Amino acid sequence: MSLSSREDGLGELLFKCLQKYDKRVLQFLDDTNDVNTFSDILTRSVRTAIKLKQDGISRGDIVSSCTHSHKNSIIPFIATQFLGAISTTFDENLPPLDTVHLLKLVQPKILFVSENSLEFIEKCLHKANINTKLVVFGASKEYTEFSKYVEPCHEEEQFYPVQIENQKDVAVIVFSSGTTGLPKGICLHHTPLKNVTNLIFNKSDTYNEEKNVLLLYASLYWNSGINALIKAITNGCSLVTCKRYDPAHSWKLIEKYKVTFMFLPSYDAKDFLHHKPKNVDTSSLKIFLTGACAVSEKLMEGLIEALPHTRIIQNYGSTETITATLFNPMNDEEYKMQLLKPTSCGKMVSNFKWKVVDINSEKLLGPNEQGEIRVKGEYMTTGYYKMDYSAAFDLDGYLKTGDLAYYDEDECFYIVGRIKEIFKYRGWHIIPAIIVEVLTSHPAVREAAIVGVPHEIDLAHPMGVVVLNKGYDHINTATIVNFVNERVSESQKLRAGVIIVDNIPKTITGKIKSRFLKEIVSNNYIQ
Repeated sequence: MSLSSREDGLGELLFKCLQKYDKRVLQFLDDTNDVNTFSDILTRSVRTAIKLKQDGISRGDIVSSCTHSHKNSIIPFIATQFLGAISTTFDENLPPLDTVHLLKLVQPKILFVSENSLEFIEKCLHKANINTKLVVFGASKEYTEFSKYVEPCHEEEQFYPVQIENQKDVAVIVFSSGTTGLPKGICLHHTPLKNVTNLIFNKSDTYNEEKNVLLLYASLYWNSGINALIKAITNGCSLVTCKRYDPAHSWKLIEKYKVTFMFLPSYDAKDFLHHKPKNVDTSSLKIFLTGACAVSEKLMEGLIEALPHTRIIQNYGSTETITATLFNPMNDEEYKMQLLKPTSCGKMVSNFKWKVVDINSEKLLGPNEQGEIRVKGEYMTTGYYKMDYSAAFDLDGYLKTGDLAYYDEDECFYIVGRIKEIFKYRGWHIIPAIIVEVLTSHPAVREAAIVGVPHEIDLAHPMGVVVLNKGYDHINTATIVNFVNERVSESQKLRAGVIIVDNIPKTITGKIKSRFLKEIVSNNYIQ
């Protein structure tokens, strides 16, 4: 292959863009009121890459981190890409069982960890029985401190990233949500990671301008956090970096940093709306993106009213596909569709093929027929790490997303729910999301989920699991049951009743953990 025809790998692309925009601000560090330029990040990333190389890290090795967002949390990711190695990230809030499982799966050679997460990671590594070098963000007497990795070195002036010959090489392993079982390691190669931002926004937008500022609270454990970092570096944008999500403070951040793009999952967007102050300037905000979980018409309407200068859109995707559908907010006609169809998650992005099939027969379905959405394309996963993933794809090579969806006459998509969460009452399919929407419309209910309780004659009866709003501690569950039953079809009635819980078990991405929810129900239900 000639040099002129060889594509840059992700590491080379990041390196060149960090050089190109050297004087621009890449990070606004809100916790310290400091800033980091592209040049600052490049210097620390190069030094870390050189140190990792001295540690024996090379192409194909796995380097991990487990930390909250801070000044240096992105450095190991960038440095790892400079070496052609593979990045993985653990979340500080991941349950120990899941963390041990994933540590055994990927077996990182080096793991960068915050002081707060050190004890947790030590215990998990001990249970996983693997030998991983720990590097601590902060002070440590026992382990190497990260400060050693960013000390000046002679080789940094001549440093250049490893060249990637095969763009299908794995660059990042992202972990699945683990809603129905233990999470999996999803392999993403260089091509989708480099091109995802072009799929989401067409090239006519203004996101290569210095004034654009992105606000997300997603760590690099999430696809959205990785995509935001790559988007910021490759387009010369700035990121607002905060330790944790605070819905009230978010409004101040928009005003303070003149944020132009913001992403919040729908479950966080609800709290964000609830905490809006009376006087705040959000005129800088061009685009507000939501998704990750179901987005109701009520939420969309609330966001549109609260952010009058902003285009509100939602998207659909998975860890395997990154982003699959959304309306392009820079396209006036497509944004009009979002306003007319507030519960739609948009149109399929370019470079994806798709189909909707019957969940039983796999027959192709037409407009307004509900079935499993399946997709394929070069901008998606290459498979699962150390797992047989053949069953995840159909005979035509389409990924079985496991999501129940339909599309309308304009090929706008609507996500109905997860197929694994569907159960049957007699001959009727019960889709939990439909009943949940009714449940959460009751003023007493803050959060809700639906579980099918096995029944010897009817197959299963719907049961509501709810978390109450403050001030409703003494409400009779029969009141909630009657409220729902008056508003749903005969098959959707809460025949198994409602139970009240303090919280509904969720993954760190806000999705309900079905396996734990069923345990709660079985422990609280007597037929």
